[in-house]
Amino acid sequence: NHYESGIPPDRIPRHVAVVMDGNRRYGKAKYGVATKGHWDGSRKLCDFASWCQEEGIQVLTVYAFSTENWARDEAEVSALMTIFKQYCDEIRVEALKRGMRIRVLSTETAKIPQDVKEGIKKMTEETAHCDKFLMNICLSYGSRGEIVNACKSIATDVREGAIGVEDITETHVGNSLLTGHCPDPDVIIRTSGEYRVSNFLLWQLAYSEFFFLNIKWPEISKDDLIGVIQKFASGRQRRFGK
Repeated sequence: NHYESGIPPDRIPRHVAVVMDGNRRYGKAKYGVATKGHWDGSRKLCDFASWCQEEGIQVLTVYAFSTENWARDEAEVSALMTIFKQYCDEIRVEALKRGMRIRVLSTETAKIPQDVKEGIKKMTEETAHCDKFLMNICLSYGSRGEIVNACKSIATDVREGAIGVEDITETHVGNSLLTGHCPDPDVIIRTSGEYRVSNFLLWQLAYSEFFFLNIKWPEISKDDLIGVIQKFASGRQRRFGK
């Protein structure tokens, strides 16, 4: 086949999710300035999305900024928001060339600056017709908050008589989450050598395969992704509890 991994299409993970960790440490080590690592990290995301698409993956979900990240140093948060604003413009152009749809998943939108919201709106609306690849960017996102919001939505439906309590199923809850439009991730990658989930896709990762890479996010290469795909296809037995 035409994939560099050499893996047949039916054994490629459909959905890959990534905790893009290590930007700050990379920035400090390379430039002496932590925030510069975020610029390199955002450029790497453009490359990584392209590699996923080239290798037959259909959905990429990335953890860009958590609800907990608002508590970081004000200057760093401000620098990150500047990056997001510019990134929205850059990735939009690239996404349109590649037929890539972009969705932004947020559980708390109040703190997102207006100019960033406008950039997100333009990017998501202009790529809404694209159907060759889907990228979900989790921005101001927390998985527990997402589950709470889903519970509120379902409780409202019950109160209004749209559904009965006995109608609530796992499928119903899953569809009420921000990722209701796509399958659960087959693979979760976390860079920077940390072994934590950090409030990311807690419901959705029930049967995901985990890959912890001991490199900082801006250092990831296409070979690293291919290695994950090959291990997923040949070395991991997914039993789903059976």
